[in-house]
Amino acid sequence: MKMDKKGQINGVIMFIVAFIALVAVAIPITQGVINDPTVNLTGMTKTIVSYVPVFLALGGLVLGVAIYMKR
Repeated sequence: MKMDKKGQINGVIMFIVAFIALVAVAIPITQGVINDPTVNLTGMTKTIVSYVPVFLALGGLVLGVAIYMKR
């Protein structure tokens, strides 16, 4: 079975763009919203929302591994 190299490269490029968008955009914006003093987060809500950047970082790690394994 012959592999389509152009399709593989496009897939890897999409993964890289998603990884950059996640790490460079989503995590800082989420952290900025959490640290904003005008946002009223207290108690259990604050605890749960404070884990969102961690989950985004774990998603970025999974994307990074997927990019590496796809090569």
